[in-house]
Amino acid sequence: MTEAEIAQQYTRVLKTRLGQWVQAMVVKEPQSESPQIIWKGVGRMLPVRALPENVETARLTALRDRRFFRNCVRCAELRPPSLILSEGICLECKGILFRPAVAA
Repeated sequence: MTEAEIAQQYTRVLKTRLGQWVQAMVVKEPQSESPQIIWKGVGRMLPVRALPENVETARLTALRDRRFFRNCVRCAELRPPSLILSEGICLECKGILFRPAVAA
């Protein structure tokens, strides 16, 4: 996946009347039948009228935050840490597909 696709899948932008928050997906119990998805704010709030390219840059910048994203040691793709098993391998490399039902 490209960084833009990873950002699209694992981040979202929450728009409020005060501004726009870039949020990263945190998955609780990703291997269960009903994983819980929580969104955590990353970085500073963007202005309400931020340009789309600035919002996209903020989403891509969020991928560098190790609290919310890590690389799989096998495929080197960025994933939320909860989707990487203790040996550093992502669920997908282990053959466990995780596809969040939540739109980013």
